[in-house]
Amino acid sequence: MNFDKNIIVNFVLIIFSLFLVELLSSTVFLFYGEKKYSFLIKPFSKTIEKKINTNYNVRWNFENNRMYPGKYVHKPTINLESEPVVFTINSKGFRGKEFNLKKTTKRIICFGGSTTIGVESPDDQTYPAQLEKIFMNKGREIEVLNFGFGGKSLNFIKDLLYSEAINYEPNIITINSNRNSTMYDSAGTKLSIKKNKLKSNQTLKLFVFLNNNVMTYRLLNKLYLRFLNSQIPSDKILSPYNSKKLHNMYYFSQQYSDTLEEIINFSERNNFKVALIKQAIYIDVEIQKKIESKKLAELLHLLKNLKKKNLPTLDYKDSFLILTNAILNKNMEKLKLRKNIILIDPIEELTFDKENFFDYLHLNPKGNLILAEIIYNQLKNNI
Repeated sequence: MNFDKNIIVNFVLIIFSLFLVELLSSTVFLFYGEKKYSFLIKPFSKTIEKKINTNYNVRWNFENNRMYPGKYVHKPTINLESEPVVFTINSKGFRGKEFNLKKTTKRIICFGGSTTIGVESPDDQTYPAQLEKIFMNKGREIEVLNFGFGGKSLNFIKDLLYSEAINYEPNIITINSNRNSTMYDSAGTKLSIKKNKLKSNQTLKLFVFLNNNVMTYRLLNKLYLRFLNSQIPSDKILSPYNSKKLHNMYYFSQQYSDTLEEIINFSERNNFKVALIKQAIYIDVEIQKKIESKKLAELLHLLKNLKKKNLPTLDYKDSFLILTNAILNKNMEKLKLRKNIILIDPIEELTFDKENFFDYLHLNPKGNLILAEIIYNQLKNNI
């Protein structure tokens, strides 16, 4: 069979041009410090990122956007006399024991950040592990999977749900993610989510795949979102951790609840329930109670003017954390009447005793057990 050499040459030139464009897009993300690798670079990412760790010195696999399997040691940072905690990352890149894709019983998936992954606690004392144990002790075989990741936010949870977690066919998912969503998502692109235009599962999976693997697509999508972002007015709030970082008020007034609602709509279509867990923190409980009792509009006003006036007796950092946490908890309440939603509020029971916390934010095994018991009491009649 004879081939026209010009066709072959042109085809090669087109492929090579696409390769160069993708390589250039990858370079842009690497230059700006975003740890996202093109499918062209991912085969070499194990070598490139061998020394880059996430929180708690867990090695991160940028090829599949998961933690590397293995045993890790978390050395104490608060009570230095405490014994180091050994914890397990299974073969799928998640915390705890091995599990199969296909379920043999009803299944709960717990999403969240470092409080959920619970590396301050042994494998059997994270709150997802203790929740499974409680169901078992009550004579119910319910599998609970820990899909927590340190330093990951609600946007990460949403992508993980769309691209992978849905394949595990959960009956219920739990979401416990406030601080990370504040720190990462509210400083990103403002986006008005069109609630009535829910994409198919396949389309969502394709979007997540392209966004995580094809950097030209990711770059163009970011530019498009920035254009949409410019159309949404929003006041800015200075980060207490970085003087060059600004957070969008729009995220706290609208975008966070819109993202939750997008997840809820997805769950309704796929026949599972969503349990939203209010996040408990321990800074100044009396001030926190007063803040939690205020309406959302009041909290937003306080946050908007926070740089001019901190909360009484507190510095800017603690005021920012208490206010933003309370605001996101209030946003959950806006959704509690949805039939597919279970709202879980563990704040009073957890903040009753400071000894439930490893630090101001993370729970220790004792706190994990209390949270697991609260979750069980809310879920036992829903699964």
